[in-house]
Amino acid sequence: MREKTYRTALGGILSALALSFLFLGSVFPFAEIAGPALASVCVLLATVEFSAKAAAAVYAAVSLLGFLVVPDKESVLLFIFFFGWFPMLKLRADLRLGPLPSLLVKLACFNISVFLMYWLILKIFVMESVAAEFSDYSVGMYILLIVLSNITIVIMDFAFSKVIFLYRNVWRKKLVR
Repeated sequence: MREKTYRTALGGILSALALSFLFLGSVFPFAEIAGPALASVCVLLATVEFSAKAAAAVYAAVSLLGFLVVPDKESVLLFIFFFGWFPMLKLRADLRLGPLPSLLVKLACFNISVFLMYWLILKIFVMESVAAEFSDYSVGMYILLIVLSNITIVIMDFAFSKVIFLYRNVWRKKLVR
């Protein structure tokens, strides 16, 4: 009984924290991508502490509540389409594949999901603010944006590995008694 209570409470706390990061990411214009990225750390901790199933519950709760309460839908869509499920993909790919194939799978998933998300934003949801932002870009700017975002995902993947190490070897001992 105590284990179920602990799992439920920690899942709720991680969900609330992730939702707070999404909300703050939409309040501050410069944090539009940082909010979903920080929210994904909460999903990562749920994955490490419990399982991918528990992390999927946190992901689903944050995605649904984010759509309802977060003003910036682009930030929420970034979480739904990539940042929310990336921690589960990371742990699974890192366990089953070598370092290079794992990284290639994560980059391929990132590019496919982000292209799909922006296609939906521009063609289905027709978010005028995003369309206006992209209309100012040249082809070279799109290429630079793609290259820099892939480099950022590699850095994020490395940072997540360090967070997992710290959580398992330092933080968990201090937090869970």
